[in-house]
Amino acid sequence: MHPNSASEVREAQQRARAEADVPDEGVDGEDIDPRITTSVETPTEQVAPVARRGGRNMPVAAAVGISILVATLALAWWSPLAFTIVLTVVCIGATYEWKQALATHSREVAIIPIMLASAGMGVATWTGGPEGLVVALLVGCAGVVAWRVADERVENTMADAMASILTLMWIPFLASFLILMETADHGWARVLIVVLAVVGNDTGGLFAGMFAGKHKMAPRVSPKKTWEGFAGGMILGTLVASIAAWFTLDERWWIGAAVGAACAAAGVLGDLAESALKRDIQVKDMSGLIPGHGGIMDRLDSIVVAAPVGYVVFALFLGA
Repeated sequence: MHPNSASEVREAQQRARAEADVPDEGVDGEDIDPRITTSVETPTEQVAPVARRGGRNMPVAAAVGISILVATLALAWWSPLAFTIVLTVVCIGATYEWKQALATHSREVAIIPIMLASAGMGVATWTGGPEGLVVALLVGCAGVVAWRVADERVENTMADAMASILTLMWIPFLASFLILMETADHGWARVLIVVLAVVGNDTGGLFAGMFAGKHKMAPRVSPKKTWEGFAGGMILGTLVASIAAWFTLDERWWIGAAVGAACAAAGVLGDLAESALKRDIQVKDMSGLIPGHGGIMDRLDSIVVAAPVGYVVFALFLGA
């Protein structure tokens, strides 16, 4: 082989890359994105114009989200018992989804006692109110720890037990405050205002962040959240809650404003908390169950944190 043949071949390859406008490596020496083609013949994959915010299909996400919202509010208006049953089933599904997400990172929770405790919290909240909910939580925590000890696996006993307790407190316990509101005076109005406050916060935050977002809120946890988005979400969440209270609570819009502001802020904290957990276990979505949204907890993350906050604020104005 001619001594210069290797260098000539390399120069030819570099000229071909230059003609195809493909760099040898990324910015600051990072490897090139594998999605970028390295030949002229293979076209670069194009992203659909409807995909926004993490590549989600926004029309599908909006249609599914509106459908879930309408179905939830209609169920709460139609029958408190049916609302309680469906919410309990959803919580059980969410705990299993969380268990599957943890399994991808070699972490375990006691799913059987967690599911039983989730069902128990729904029943206890319906029949015993706040006292029943607290008792059911304590029994559930004791149950998951006992189950883990009886499993005879010494490795990660404390970590797995704490993960199981976190699951109980994060999903069925917080969600049960929606049942407490539903079974109180003006129950449907309370649930309506809290849900609309969270939805308004998500919607206002999305559009304010898209069009005016510049200052990052928590870049290590959720890089796309901005303070401008937070402000937009707070404004819209408080506004829609105030309007809902005007029509459902005898024109006492200030109650809706207080609940809306508190729930909007709590919803952001819930969203950030779930984002931190997902980054810790290195998953993008909890699952792919809900088209355009991800998993159950990707939809409930804000509401479950806002529910106890809304419950407390309503109790100050209307009683528990």
